[in-house]
Amino acid sequence: MTLEMLQRCAVGGPKLSPQDRRIASLFMLVSALVMATLYIVLTKIYRAAPAVQALFYATFPALTMIYGQTAYLRKRPWLTQVFILGAGLLGMYLFMLAACVVGNKL
Repeated sequence: MTLEMLQRCAVGGPKLSPQDRRIASLFMLVSALVMATLYIVLTKIYRAAPAVQALFYATFPALTMIYGQTAYLRKRPWLTQVFILGAGLLGMYLFMLAACVVGNKL
């Protein structure tokens, strides 16, 4: 999270217009559809591999992160948005992958 995001949270969160909320919601819904499709396809190919299960477990937190990043970073350049969101999603996925690998070893 960036310092700007923390400052906005301290004063009550971002002040979003209805159009900004619609854009963030639409982006989150499209992302959910992409993640669900990816999960179904990967499950058909790889069955219950830890990497596929990690995608399933990371989906819900990723969607909240996508909505939050869309709301908080809407005035930043698109490259900054992509970098921050990509790094956050990658970190979350790697954490879930590590948890799934450890869970399969037990």
